[in-house]
Amino acid sequence: MKQIIPISVLAGLCLSATAAENAVILESFEDSIDSASLMNWGGRPALDPPGVTLEQYTRWGADDTFVTHGEKSLKVTLSGQEWWSADFKITLSEEAAQKIREAAQSGELARYILRWDIIFPPSGTTAWMNSQVQGFGGVYDQLDSNNGKRTMSIALDLINPLPEEGPLELIFAQNFDAIQDPFTSLDLYVDNIRLVDTYTPGAQPKVYLLQSFEDPNDPIGGAANFTGWGGGQRTTYEQYTATGPDDIRVSDGTHALQVNYSGAGTWGSDFILPFTNTKLAEVLKLDRPPEERPSRDELARYTLRWETTYPEQGPDWTATWQNTSYHTLADGFPWSQTGAFNTRRTYSITLDQLTWADWTDPKPVIMFIANGAWGESGHTLWYDNFRLIDTGDVGQPAPRPDIQSFSYDARTRQITLTWRSAAGKTYAIDTTENLGSWPTVLAQNIAGQEGTTSFTTVVPANARSFFRVRLTN
Repeated sequence: MKQIIPISVLAGLCLSATAAENAVILESFEDSIDSASLMNWGGRPALDPPGVTLEQYTRWGADDTFVTHGEKSLKVTLSGQEWWSADFKITLSEEAAQKIREAAQSGELARYILRWDIIFPPSGTTAWMNSQVQGFGGVYDQLDSNNGKRTMSIALDLINPLPEEGPLELIFAQNFDAIQDPFTSLDLYVDNIRLVDTYTPGAQPKVYLLQSFEDPNDPIGGAANFTGWGGGQRTTYEQYTATGPDDIRVSDGTHALQVNYSGAGTWGSDFILPFTNTKLAEVLKLDRPPEERPSRDELARYTLRWETTYPEQGPDWTATWQNTSYHTLADGFPWSQTGAFNTRRTYSITLDQLTWADWTDPKPVIMFIANGAWGESGHTLWYDNFRLIDTGDVGQPAPRPDIQSFSYDARTRQITLTWRSAAGKTYAIDTTENLGSWPTVLAQNIAGQEGTTSFTTVVPANARSFFRVRLTN
């Protein structure tokens, strides 16, 4: 008898075959690009003619990198100017919007992720480029180009409450420095907007603390200047102590890492933080040969999180923006975290989206980057509560619920089934007259026993019936 796993809120839309993902496709532009439209304020869309055009793109072959799901994608052509502009939006269908609302309202730790792919222009087109989502659930994060496919992820348990009804929109703003002079146009592609469920059925999320700067013998957690890429020249570090229970700079314990920046703000690769001898190191296995390390499929169950706290805007700031981004020294994290003022933000990413450097000592390490419009008086950021969430640990796996024996009383139509089971699990019994579908649930919420479980129920008065037992949690 086959163990059946329910898909919960992801039911009702097509399932993605993307490796390492249990995903539902919300929009992939297969039928049309009617969901996409130009923004109606400022920037490139307001030019005459508009500096943004949208069209449906069709895959030309198996090696076409401009499509990441199905045969179509959204092609976006930008022209007219190079600076920041809110260019276009995608309005999700009512069905897709409801799926996102349900996932966001579930409150389940690190379970649901809204994700999409952007294929940036190839190398030699721009000196740098980013694509920023504008305000979805309070998120203003940007995806940085690496001259090809990048994936944006939004952890739905961390966003602000979404509207209870009405359309949900993803607004995209782009900013770039084109190499072409004079600039005429460039193309980027959007595809595979999907809802990802990271949970393994039967698992209970486990949180492993990696670093919260509480150790008096290591108050800054090994933070050290990163001297590569011209960085490591403007930062000093100290252990910060919370002023009280409401101090937003500390999210675990009573301490955090305070990072002090000297001089006026600009992009800088500043410091590294090591995570040797932690659960992160145990999972990544960077000290082993590549063939012994976990695959991306296996890493999809792990979510890495921490808090970054941004200060109030100083009087000498030249503009109202700042952001932080991060790097493994082998791969940039898939998005930069845009910081408002006097706020604490949680960065969240699943490990299947990252490649880690294995040549560092110690390893693994995260490198931290900051950029902003602060003035000559400098800047301060705080980091805390680095943790790894495992949503795939089912402990001792439950045996497949194979039926071991049964008895049937034709007079009372009672059937007793006995199947292999595990304590702490629940089961259901289904029946059908014809194999291929299971329309009738005979019993559910049956508490499992260690070893085997027996349950008696009344069967329909049919000429014949098939039965199965399935694990429900």
